[in-house]
Amino acid sequence: ACHGKGSWHAALPKTQVFEKRQTIVNPAKLTMGVAAQICGACHNRGKSTAKKGSGWPVGYEPGKALSAYYSSTSFEKGDVKHVYANEFSKGHHQQFIDWQQSKHSSEGVTCTSCHYVHQIGMPQTRSQTGKPGSMQCFECHVQVNTNMAHSIHSFANCIGCHMPRIAKSAESGDIRSHVFVTLLPEDTLNNSQIPNSCQTCHKHKNDDLNDLQAAWKALAVLPKPEGKEIEAVEYKYTR
Repeated sequence: ACHGKGSWHAALPKTQVFEKRQTIVNPAKLTMGVAAQICGACHNRGKSTAKKGSGWPVGYEPGKALSAYYSSTSFEKGDVKHVYANEFSKGHHQQFIDWQQSKHSSEGVTCTSCHYVHQIGMPQTRSQTGKPGSMQCFECHVQVNTNMAHSIHSFANCIGCHMPRIAKSAESGDIRSHVFVTLLPEDTLNNSQIPNSCQTCHKHKNDDLNDLQAAWKALAVLPKPEGKEIEAVEYKYTR
């Protein structure tokens, strides 16, 4: 599933060490986009393009282009059961669908940038991340803006807002979104079927949406600069 056909590897004798290595795909040696598609072969939902009626990418092998074997589901395609109207996932094992829409995807941050696959030498965490919870975010986001909601949510709970629990596996809200975008109250006001980050928190669960949106807008207004404007200094170049 991750390293290619194990049968080829097992068929070669132990003495053919280098040949055996060549039969195994190492995702770490692939380009970012190709490696992420290996995860997308399972953490996805859609239909096979090779075999009618199959829900998995028939014929796909690690290192190949997943899109040639699989077509992901979407709200636009009519899947209202597993995807919200804003194309965020509400079904389980659809992290790849979310990730493709994210800024992480366009910036080269992949699944293995945060998650580990082999636990050897790694601490055990709930989601198999290098660091627990929002501590993983600080591996890259060392400077966090203190404006807007960050000014009051100072308890370093990045994933609480940017990865809200809006997808369902066993029960509603037990899986986090992987688009890494804060869903505002106005998103729910515009479409009642779309959840928002604020009300996934127990503190704001029953708060009025209009009040929550007004509070966010108040935080989004940046303070006006104070003091006198510095006059421009004329620069003369001399040799």
